[in-house]
Amino acid sequence: MFYDDIRLNKEISFVSKTGRLTEHETHLHYALEISVLLENDAKYHLIDRDYHGKPGDVFIFRPFEPHWNLALDPAKPIQWTMILFSPSIVRSIPEGHKLLTPFYAADQFSPLIPAQSPYAQAIHKAAGQAVFEEQQQLPGWRAKQFQSFIDILVQIYRCYTEVQQDHEAQHEPTPHMLQVIEYMLSHFSEPMEMEPLIERSHVRKTMFYKRFKDITSLTPNEFINRLRLQSAMHLLDNSEKSITEIAFECGFHSLSYFNKQFKEFRGLSPREHRSRA
Repeated sequence: MFYDDIRLNKEISFVSKTGRLTEHETHLHYALEISVLLENDAKYHLIDRDYHGKPGDVFIFRPFEPHWNLALDPAKPIQWTMILFSPSIVRSIPEGHKLLTPFYAADQFSPLIPAQSPYAQAIHKAAGQAVFEEQQQLPGWRAKQFQSFIDILVQIYRCYTEVQQDHEAQHEPTPHMLQVIEYMLSHFSEPMEMEPLIERSHVRKTMFYKRFKDITSLTPNEFINRLRLQSAMHLLDNSEKSITEIAFECGFHSLSYFNKQFKEFRGLSPREHRSRA
């Protein structure tokens, strides 16, 4: 497994990709990723499971989730649209933090949205329109592409909420835990105490920590820290703000603590990370 040091020149990137590899080491990166499979069958390899992708399928990946998509037949190269974006982009979308929930609900939502789903079909249409807009670059194309991107996020979120409704009809309900995650996504840069979050979850403390990790694969503190560090990486790459300003804006109240956490997370200091951009 290797860290793919993908740099986003803008907050959203639509990239048309072709590949014929049948074996490859998994990779990870800090951007959120949506893969829209266009042609031929693919194997989507994650760290703990594989999926057989068919044309029309849509896959979503969380930041730092090891994965790779491979051609099942080298004679039939796969084609897909790869959408990469920074989590911070949702700040400009009304209630945008909710649209990130599917990307962080690890055990509550499959990364695969199958081709026969109306959500996958709508995502394909929107992704195709976004790629077309960038190719033509007519006046206002960036705004049109952003509209397509919002539509894609909304379709993923609607699919997610439908899955949650089915899940709750068959299992013990978890809506309060998901509301906790939504709250953390929208307030991660603020001071975050655990007791109020536990109260929001409507479960006891031990069960709160268990369920939170079941859903996100992280502890609450790891989750908050991950969101803060991802936001910091984006600002380091895409702003002229000082490292001190970024640290405090992202919720770190000590520059030395931010530097320590960032280096443990990225393997580089914030200054080294920025110098490579």
